[in-house]
Amino acid sequence: MKLSLKLIAAILTWLAVGFLFVAAAMVPTEADAKSTSVKRAASVKRALPPAKVKVRSKAVTRPRPAAAAWVPNPLVNAKDSYLIIDASSGQELYADRPDDPRHPASLTKLMTIYMTFSALDSGRLSLGDGLPVSINALNAPPTKVGLPAGGRIPVRDAIMALVTRSANDAAVALAETLAGDEATFAQQMTQKARQLGMSSTVFRNASGLPNSEQITTARDMARLAHALMRDFPHYYGIFSVQSYPFRGRVLENHNRMLGTFEGADGLKTGYTVASGFNLVMSAMRDNRRLIGVVMGGNTAGMRDRIMAELMDRGFASGRLTPWTNSRKPPSARYTAANFDPNLIVPETTPRVAVAKASPAATTVAPAAMPAAGDQRAAGPAAPDPGAAKRNLAVGSWVIQVGSFGDPQAAQQAVERAASVIPDTMRSGSVTVEELQMANKTFHRARLTNLSQAQAIDGCKRLEKRKIYCSAIQVTVWNTPGAR
Repeated sequence: MKLSLKLIAAILTWLAVGFLFVAAAMVPTEADAKSTSVKRAASVKRALPPAKVKVRSKAVTRPRPAAAAWVPNPLVNAKDSYLIIDASSGQELYADRPDDPRHPASLTKLMTIYMTFSALDSGRLSLGDGLPVSINALNAPPTKVGLPAGGRIPVRDAIMALVTRSANDAAVALAETLAGDEATFAQQMTQKARQLGMSSTVFRNASGLPNSEQITTARDMARLAHALMRDFPHYYGIFSVQSYPFRGRVLENHNRMLGTFEGADGLKTGYTVASGFNLVMSAMRDNRRLIGVVMGGNTAGMRDRIMAELMDRGFASGRLTPWTNSRKPPSARYTAANFDPNLIVPETTPRVAVAKASPAATTVAPAAMPAAGDQRAAGPAAPDPGAAKRNLAVGSWVIQVGSFGDPQAAQQAVERAASVIPDTMRSGSVTVEELQMANKTFHRARLTNLSQAQAIDGCKRLEKRKIYCSAIQVTVWNTPGAR
């Protein structure tokens, strides 16, 4: 009996040991536990939907690619440089690193404008053509004029938007119309740059928006400014426009030198972070003309002060050659006068600007011209008692010699023109018309009541004397009260 009890106890002990051994074998190690936890977490993660997924609007057909990070161009080791040259002789007056690569910013638009002028005179474009507004133009970064998607903008407005507002969307619209896409247009711009002797310039877009590969030099920009004056003298006047009415608002010119520096009459400003504040401008005093390029200013004001100081020194140097205006080429289809929004550009005779109805003209009697070198402004002239008899009539022609903010400046300009062609003016009249435009008052200086032959011949003779003019035919009644 005792033996059987001992045997049973031994068996139970071995069973207990075996149970503990089996149980120990079934308990996972710490590493196994972690592995199992990770696997379970991964399994759960795969089972759950992605968190915070933003759903794009159905209107977006494809995601917009992320903007590429700016990669500095190793060739552009600074921002600042400048060059002042005599526009007639090409003589270099003052320079600082004029051949070092720089980013042009919106100075690029000078080449876009050059290409557009060429298309106008070749007949590929007309001022009244409507440029389609693509999604690329719509999405162009500021500065822009805010063109409507799927809409159109007339060529004239697009050019003036570039000159005044420096509108990037207008630049894209012009590029795509002329070349199909902006990249192809940029290649054509670079090819034209080579033809003009701009050997250090590469264009990558039509606007000047940041692109590390888009480079130029101060010397190349001076060459481009001179080419615009030489090849398109009939359009150069638009660069002096300080404001332009566009769809109920006014586009102000970014070039403040036009209103603050004596003799300034163009051309273009530009700015990006990589370029600094740039300016290409031209000014004329005493029949001497300078072209200046300042690049990399820390502020617009500093850039303008540097330009003013350099130009003042240039005009005071006594080293300048008299300026001779380039003759209007036979290919010219329009003039700067056709860019006036109060002029209708006719489709059948695109070489002639046709005036819209305007407020009554104030006709003034000729006054004595100031002596050469006399800087005093002439006093206001007395009204001509015969003015009522000489209101513009349909079919008559006029020679317009400018539009001025100051009536005295308009008076002097028109009297000077009349004195150059006295035989033409035997049957004509000297007038200054007051015009309200974009909440501003302008004064048009005109020689009126001429025949077509008198107007065209007179304008040619004035151009030889370096006097801006355009021959315009009156096609609407201008007499007060007429309908």
